[in-house]
Amino acid sequence: MNFDTCNGVIHVVKRGDTLYKLSRIYKVKLSDIISANPYINVYNMQPGDEVCIPVIMEEDFLIYTVQDGDTFEDVLKNTGVSPDDLFKFNPDLYKMALAADMEIKYVDFQK
Repeated sequence: MNFDTCNGVIHVVKRGDTLYKLSRIYKVKLSDIISANPYINVYNMQPGDEVCIPVIMEEDFLIYTVQDGDTFEDVLKNTGVSPDDLFKFNPDLYKMALAADMEIKYVDFQK
């Protein structure tokens, strides 16, 4: 593999490394590591092998400053990202307070 095209970091395999272990260390989906390394033999990784870990570096982030009156939908439209990615890179959004008396729809599939 040509690691000049690795969109992330190169990890040099150490004894005991597995792709699953690397996904936990780097906090990257296992499927993303496998996709970034299509020619790797996952059952026979050897110390010294190089694996491309598709991580996003801090300097790769773009910043969107919320404007007065912005809704969640506005932020998604203006950034072009999915809700999943927005929450992934901004975990504190899960903790944001909701407006009092706001009604939120849901379905209880357990009934």
